[in-house]
Order: sequence, then C-alpha cells, then structure tokens
Amino acid sequence: MKFAITTLGCKVNQYDSQRIKEALRSGGHEEQSFTAPGADCYIINTCSVTHRSDADGRKLVRQALRHGGRVIVTGCQAAVYPGDIQELSETVEVIPYEDLASYLGVVLPSAVTGFEGHSRAFVQVQGGCDNFCTYCIVPHARGKPWSRPWEDIVSEINMLSLCGYKEVVLCGINIGLFEGGLTALIHRILAHTSIPRVRISSVEPWTVEDELIEIVSQDPRVCKHLHLPLQSGSDRILSGMGRPYTAGYYRDLVSKVRSASVDVAIGSDIMVGFPGEDQSCFGETNSLLQDLDITYLHVFPYSARPGTPAATYASQVDAAVKRDRARILRDLSRKKRDTFIRSQVGSTGDVIVTNTNSDSFSGITSNYLRVQVTGSAAVNDLVRICLVDYAGGVVTGRACG
Repeated sequence: MKFAITTLGCKVNQYDSQRIKEALRSGGHEEQSFTAPGADCYIINTCSVTHRSDADGRKLVRQALRHGGRVIVTGCQAAVYPGDIQELSETVEVIPYEDLASYLGVVLPSAVTGFEGHSRAFVQVQGGCDNFCTYCIVPHARGKPWSRPWEDIVSEINMLSLCGYKEVVLCGINIGLFEGGLTALIHRILAHTSIPRVRISSVEPWTVEDELIEIVSQDPRVCKHLHLPLQSGSDRILSGMGRPYTAGYYRDLVSKVRSASVDVAIGSDIMVGFPGEDQSCFGETNSLLQDLDITYLHVFPYSARPGTPAATYASQVDAAVKRDRARILRDLSRKKRDTFIRSQVGSTGDVIVTNTNSDSFSGITSNYLRVQVTGSAAVNDLVRICLVDYAGGVVTGRACG
C-alpha cells in the first residue's frame, strides 16, 4: 500500500505522526507525498486549538478527497468534532488516534528513530492535561495527564543520538506535570545519554520548579530557552480563563529566570480578545508585557471552541478589536526580540545546523536564535560560532573553532 500523511499542530502531533509512519513502513508500506495523487491512503493528523486549525484540517480533507484513495482523519479535531469532518463526505474515515494503528493493521513502535526533514528530534514525555482552562478543548481531545516511563525516554534518546541527532526537544501536552518532576527527568537524561543538547518545549508557569530554572540557566547541555505561556496580564481575565496564577506570580517567575541568566530566551503565549477583555484589561496585559524582560511573544486572537465554557460567555470581543490588539502585541514582540538579539551580539555558542547551501549554513543557538553563517557544514552538525552582527532581521555569525 502507498500511503501519505500530513500533520497539523503541535510537536506531540508531529511525534504521533512519526510513530504511524514508522509503523506503516515496518509493515512493508511505501510513503509518498501528501500533495501528489496516487496514494492508496491519505492520513490527516488534525489540530483543533483554534477555528483556523479546524478550517485547515477540513481544507486538507477536501484536497485528499480530490486525489482519490481512502481518506483517514485522526488527531484532536477528529476526537472532539468528528461530525464536522464526517459531513464533508460519507467516505471519510474518522478514527481516534489511539485506534489508528490497529485500524491500519500495524503495531506502533515503542520509540521513533528520526524525523525526516528535521534537524532536531521531538521526544514525547507526557500527555494529557486536567486543568481545563475555559477556552481550551485540548483536555477533551487528549484526556487525563499521564507520564511516559523515564527509562523509555532515555532509550529513545539514545537511539536518536545513534542516528545522528544532536538535539532533542522534550514535548507533551503539559510537560510540567511529568510524574516525579520535569527537572528529575532532565537529570536522568543527562546522566544516561550523551545527547549534546536537550530543549524543553512549552511549560505552564505554575508547574515551573526553581530547580528547572537552575538547570536551564546553568547546565551547558540544557538549552537556555523557556517558553512560559502567560495568556493574559489581567488578573480578572486570568481568573475567567481558569489559569491558576496571577499576573504578579508571572512577573516574579520571569524575574527569577532573568536573575539566573541574562542569556535565557523567554517566550510566551498571549491571547487577546478573551470574552470580557475590555480596554482596561488589555491595557494591563500590554503594560505588563512592556515591563517584562522577555524575548518574544506568540500572539493569538481568542477563538471560541464549541464545548468549552468560554464559548458561552457574554461580552464576546469584536473581531476587528481582536485583530488590532494582536497587531499591537506583535509589534511589541518584534521590539523585544530585537533587543534580546542585540544583547547577544558578540557572544559565542553552538548552533545546531538546520539548513545548508554551497557557501553558507544556518542553525539555531541554545537560546533559540536563528543564525546565518558563511562556510560549510552538514545538517545536524553542532558548530561553535560567534555572533557578529544583526541587521535587516538577520543574525550573522562566523565559525570560531
């Protein structure tokens, strides 16, 4: 059988798709491009975090239907809004991810061996979330929290290291809920693997341990990068969202990280236009973010998710207002990122090479800067570089031995 698979959404979805790919290949099946006709089976691993991701999923279903062959839809949208997909065509097969392998007649591998097209490998360490933020459909799609045995994680990382990967990204739905503690897991990875770099994906603020800040800021094998979703700088909006912290708590957390290291990149997610967010609440968010010494923002307009409490709230915010607020904070994000990058010019560190051409290569630093370097290297190489300039939005460096 020829199969094609495409993936929307987070790193966990990417990891899930990789397991399916490897299971099908091990079963003797051949993979082809999703954009080309001719596959016997088209698999779409969907996301449902926003209405836009839902729309993207439906678009891919329609595209696959035009190619012919079976169309199988899995992932979060398939879990929470299966009817929306099924109404596109009675021939579409909507299958929960946990049933997909048996449905296809294959066995999922206990570990993955690589990610084609990626210089960094994703390693799922945790799944599920029980916080039930009032805007979020993910707990309904992903279920209760669970943690993968640390021995399995270490074994997978050792396999990926043997396959040539120099960096792994620990991912999950709420990785701060890892049983036994995320910091303890990282210590075990450092002790039982030789992987040069370990990066932590997004971690919820209320789960961040002081020991995690310490290891991120001090251990050379742990990437100097923390992504800490804030969502809002208004205590009233945070309460309405069901976020279990205050703006003051978040301010103190960022201060702790920055006190530990001026070099750690600190990212955040911000949602604008949550129901009831008036100009005063938005002003509190904007003011807090102006003050915080963070590196970048991922800004999202609120998207009502059917089946979540916030979708029924009064005082929904006008779409034009949401767009304007998003624009303001994205402009702020660019300024914050520029300031951080300029503070790093003149520093030295390793980049993991992600792209190459005839006379140059680009890569990602420990603190998540993309750097363009003149010279030659191979994808997945770890190269020591000096950051020499930042102009026109491009960070340039030179190899320094």
